Amino acid sequence: MSRPNVVVFDLGKVLVDFDYSIAIRRFAERSEAGIEQIQQLVVSPIQVEYESGIITTDEFFEAIRHGAGFRGDCAEFVGIFADIFTPMETIIGFFNRLKLLGISTCIFSNTNEIATRHIREKFSFYSRFDNFVLSFEEGGMKPDEPIYEVVEQRTGECGAAILYIDDRPENIMTGKGRGWQTILQDDESASVARAEALLGL
Repeated sequence: MSRPNVVVFDLGKVLVDFDYSIAIRRFAERSEAGIEQIQQLVVSPIQVEYESGIITTDEFFEAIRHGAGFRGDCAEFVGIFADIFTPMETIIGFFNRLKLLGISTCIFSNTNEIATRHIREKFSFYSRFDNFVLSFEEGGMKPDEPIYEVVEQRTGECGAAILYIDDRPENIMTGKGRGWQTILQDDESASVARAEALLGL
């Protein structure tokens, strides 16, 4: 198989780890609803609408505030839900090596404005990527085909010229169906070793 020309990274659980339980516990302390009810809200269709760009951050806040009886303002809400990320250093070290070698990179993520703004401001690696395809900006989500087409358009590559790393099997399957080379991440070091082999590094 040919050597990829671009490496496409998912964001959550690939470049950064996250723990929603931290935010949910903090949110529950400021709300009438309990942890279980808040957890259901966070993974409800409202979250999908937010990450698809259908609703804004303010609308997302109002929906959650109303559903949970949150007693704080939008700024406090954003602070609670933003501060849940930690960098995955092995993968970021690999990304830094790609930059030194001049290999093109792209972030491809189902995500939202709160998360990306926080990650961009807190972690310097983010702004060094060459391209970004983010669900809330594009109005579509993985694993649906159209947003994969956006990756191909933005990077100028297709098929086996793309190496794609993601932690979700359903997202990987769509990439495979388009002829992309793929790595399903469940271990950072193993992902890096596999990527280096495919890139001939």
